[in-house]
Amino acid sequence: MSDALIMKLMEPLAEFYSDPNVVELRQMQPRKIIVEHRKSDLQQIDTPNIGFTEIRRICQALANYNGLKFSEDTNPNLSVSLPERHRFECLIGPSTQNGLSMAVRCKHPYEVKFEDLGLRQMIIDYIGEAMHKRWNIAISGSTNTGKTTFLNKLLGLLPDQERIVSCEDTPELEVERFWNGSALFASREASQGAGLRTWEQLFNHKMRISPDRIIFSEISTENAFPALNALNTGAKGWMCTIHADRAEMVVERFQNNIDMSGLNLTKPISEYFDTLVDVIFHITRFDRGVRHVTDIYEVKNNRYILKDGKPQ
Repeated sequence: MSDALIMKLMEPLAEFYSDPNVVELRQMQPRKIIVEHRKSDLQQIDTPNIGFTEIRRICQALANYNGLKFSEDTNPNLSVSLPERHRFECLIGPSTQNGLSMAVRCKHPYEVKFEDLGLRQMIIDYIGEAMHKRWNIAISGSTNTGKTTFLNKLLGLLPDQERIVSCEDTPELEVERFWNGSALFASREASQGAGLRTWEQLFNHKMRISPDRIIFSEISTENAFPALNALNTGAKGWMCTIHADRAEMVVERFQNNIDMSGLNLTKPISEYFDTLVDVIFHITRFDRGVRHVTDIYEVKNNRYILKDGKPQ
């Protein structure tokens, strides 16, 4: 199936998410769409032409297009990128109250400046120095705070010839311009994906191809241990994003993800995480989609450079 056919199938949803000011499109029940707009309040809109049948058809087509499995009985969850790079997430079946939970998180072309994230020149210079020195960096925040946007902004500070090796399960990192780099993709679940490798298999590959910087997308139960394993190889310029309520809780979130994956480590990861990660940038989302870097925590030095938006 071609991009053109996928985009034709997506037209009922694209009618809403094609607006460059739409941040996210959601559907929690058939025939009703919720639109989060950058410049207006949330809207719930009746959509009689977007019901279970249409969403099932979209999910099946997107799964086939990406070489993934989708079935309401055995693989009811689908997470992929659309041709326009928007992120499509859908769960169908009894695990949801109304049988449906769908979201399209929009990735419209939009130049984000560090100043837009509430940062002053002193902090911008600090960020540039951290990237120049190849510090190991984690970016934390709750859902939809712009963690990946900020990571892409950091990658924008690097020269095109940088040997970047990125690892994702959904393509979101802007790494195409790094002609000396390599973009790797893992199966979101061990049982899913035609020809896709697991995170553990990708770990073995990327450690043999001489990366200058190893970049992980969102940390989950599937990749938390491989990400930390890569960090523990002496990597410099390691970066990732992770859901966490506060910067100082990032190590706990890593530990939780590893524990939930079923691995039983002999020692808590804090014993080496705190000596290997240089800095955590924490992003907070405010009303109307405003996102600011509110906290900068130097893990090795156990000190804040920025706390609640105020220099320390």
